[in-house]
Amino acid sequence: MWSRKRFDIDYSDLVYGLGAALSCPPQKRAIIQTELERWWGEDARGAAIACLSVRSGWDLLLQALNLPPGSEVAISALTIPDMIAIVRNQGLIPVPIDLDPATMAPDPASLAKAIGPQTGVILVAHLFGGRANIEPLLAARDRYGAILVEDCAQAFTPDYKGHREADVSCFSFGNIKFATALGGALLRVRDPQLRDRMSQIQSAYPLQDRFTYTTRLLKYMALKALSTRAGFSSLIFLCRRLGIDYDFVLNQAVRGFPRTELIPRLRHQPCAPLLTLLSRRLQRYTPARLASQADLGKTLVRLLHESGNQFRVPGTANSPHSHWVVPIVAEDPHAAIASLAQAGFDSTQGNSMCVVDPPETHPHLVPVNTRSIFEKMVYLPCYPAMNEAALEQMVRALQAGYATNATGAIANSLPLA
Repeated sequence: MWSRKRFDIDYSDLVYGLGAALSCPPQKRAIIQTELERWWGEDARGAAIACLSVRSGWDLLLQALNLPPGSEVAISALTIPDMIAIVRNQGLIPVPIDLDPATMAPDPASLAKAIGPQTGVILVAHLFGGRANIEPLLAARDRYGAILVEDCAQAFTPDYKGHREADVSCFSFGNIKFATALGGALLRVRDPQLRDRMSQIQSAYPLQDRFTYTTRLLKYMALKALSTRAGFSSLIFLCRRLGIDYDFVLNQAVRGFPRTELIPRLRHQPCAPLLTLLSRRLQRYTPARLASQADLGKTLVRLLHESGNQFRVPGTANSPHSHWVVPIVAEDPHAAIASLAQAGFDSTQGNSMCVVDPPETHPHLVPVNTRSIFEKMVYLPCYPAMNEAALEQMVRALQAGYATNATGAIANSLPLA
């Protein structure tokens, strides 16, 4: 069985992280962080700040901005629930911006309706490995004096550290991201005063527990072994024998923070071993490593197209595109997942993301496009350990009649795979 995802980290990196956890003195943490932030970038476009996660950085940013209660945060309608929870925790109102199915970027008509005088922040997410055009958002920001934040958690490339005119650019190196260090984030902040306020707030946080991070390194050594075909097949067999939902087990295994204690867990400074491993990953990460993933994603998209144009892939109109994940829109997602599993491919609808509901103040802003896509989306396995023959077999399984393209206006507006 091909697993749904493989972690973008080598055993040598995990061993290096364990070595740092055992040997890196806590008093060197501030020096390591400063060097990492300077290396990531300090120029006319802003300076970097290292955080425990993008969610930690998002919470930190909203604290530093100190917007009046009731201010609105216009946000890409497809995001992770924690980002919404952080907005509400600050007494702010999340307002969804519906997405264009072809690019998964904010739809211009929805953008115009979602942003107004009450908007304090605009948060756009670059989804699935593509990079959205943010020029329309820059114009909207300037019109209302808001702050524009780009969430690049799914769109890391070694040569991109944020749009030159974005106020804040956020990059995640969490468990399933490219160049993962099993945690950590870097935010480029254009306003030096805002960056200083964020740094001052974060300096009062307690340090991330070193033992907890060491345990995570050990856990992901085991999970990396289980992500191989033999290991994953064994895991599924065991879960079925014990009557356990392996999809639930996998999602829980890679979850970053328990939602019941989200805010307290976010508000920690990254520990020295995490910063040390993150520095190593970023400074050694080559474009060639990412190119192999992008090439395989392009191959899968081509095969889906050549299969008879039955399948639709949201977001493929974006360029550049790393194909961090390859989702399709399936008329019957459960049947598609079952068909793929029968052929030896693990796929999932995923439960890490959600659609942002409109607030009571804007009941007309229902993100129709985003909701229609999200309800029928299936993530296909696609990573460099696979080859074209495996991808062809996977597409044939989809052709067997268990998955079809989405219907109606949404299907017609999606780009052909």
